[in-house]
Amino acid sequence: MNPRHRPYQPRTRLGQSLVLLAGVLLSADSSPASEAQFEEANRLYETGRFPEAASLYRATATNGVSANLLFNLGNAHFKAGQLGQAMAAYQRSLRLDPRNPETRANLRFAREQANTQPPTLSLRQRWMRMLSLGEWTVLASMVITLFLLLLAVRQLKPEAFVGKPLWIRLPATGVVATALLLAMAASDYFSDSHAFVSVEKATVRNGPLEESPESFKATDGIELLVHDRKGDFLEVESLLGLKGWIHSGDVELLTP
Repeated sequence: MNPRHRPYQPRTRLGQSLVLLAGVLLSADSSPASEAQFEEANRLYETGRFPEAASLYRATATNGVSANLLFNLGNAHFKAGQLGQAMAAYQRSLRLDPRNPETRANLRFAREQANTQPPTLSLRQRWMRMLSLGEWTVLASMVITLFLLLLAVRQLKPEAFVGKPLWIRLPATGVVATALLLAMAASDYFSDSHAFVSVEKATVRNGPLEESPESFKATDGIELLVHDRKGDFLEVESLLGLKGWIHSGDVELLTP
């Protein structure tokens, strides 16, 4: 598990142009200060100071996140023995770069170490997550822009479109379709309320109070679905269907 040394570079050839444009929409530009923090975190990682490296990667993330940064953060947490935090970082990295094989492999390895299985995804979820939300946004923007350009051309040369009704029907259908896909992708992104246990052993209780009876124990790296929040407690459900309330300080949320 080696760190990556440029926090804002695109990493896959498939859809590279979309990744570049999506980075403009979803990632903050790196500053000299954040670049210096990132390189210092890499140095700490390479010298075996994994908890310190993870802390510095997190500090760097306050200036904007990238798939590389989250990948390195996940590696640092994994090397520090913090499986839940590592898995959350890898999942966030995949949200920005969903097809990256290294991140997928490391997440799979972390799951094996935590002795847990990934949640079952529907066919629609698997299909929507082939692209990041930024890539869906760019795709929809490109289709809409093309449609607007066709409208502008029609205004300039209306005679070229006489007797050609499909010229507007097909692009308009494309606009509606990509807008619908973007809405579905956004819904999937923001409704994905998972959390990972980030302590060695967390107590899940029957209610949102410290005095509530214990429901079950959850170990580091166990993935939970979050249903609700009351104060410092989250209502969660395990992948095995066990339900209860866990202190928010004992988990790492997928969407912090």
